[in-house]
Amino acid sequence: MPAGTDIIYRVNAADEISFTNRQYDEFARDNDGEKALSTAVLHCSLWSFITEPTTQNLYREVLRRVRDGRSIQFTFRCDSPACRRLMEMIVVSTDAEGVEFRTRALLEESRHPQTVLQHHARSSGEFLRMCAWCNAMNADGDWVEVEEAALRLRLFEYSCLPTVTHGICDACFTKMKRTLSEPPNTA
Repeated sequence: MPAGTDIIYRVNAADEISFTNRQYDEFARDNDGEKALSTAVLHCSLWSFITEPTTQNLYREVLRRVRDGRSIQFTFRCDSPACRRLMEMIVVSTDAEGVEFRTRALLEESRHPQTVLQHHARSSGEFLRMCAWCNAMNADGDWVEVEEAALRLRLFEYSCLPTVTHGICDACFTKMKRTLSEPPNTA
């Protein structure tokens, strides 16, 4: 994805996805996300895609604060199996209590493909928790990079890999709470 290309989606007052731009679909296609294409997400509740309770509560707080007149900006990781990607999200209000999420890549770097991140890998029925903000994985109580988790958990020995689920690590939770408690920008 070219630097500076904004991926945009909006939710309406009922928190239903009401708009996606062309770059949104391009990013989904490029990252094996056919289930996330606009045809699959438009008019659906945002909450059907953010299901982990702590993450959902943080996003509900983001929406509340944006609808109260603030803008929120934060960074997060959005990796693919062969790419490490640092993203920036800016969340602002639109008309009639709608909210716009504007995301762009700040940094991308190639890496050896990580099978555990492939959407089409056969699943063992077990779950492996990944932070939705920094992409660290929980390996026996420690939040570590996916490569370290693969080594610690001996994922390369699995014939079927665990399914990756998303949550938030303690460090990112603290950082997001701090971001949400900052006073509004007055510029």
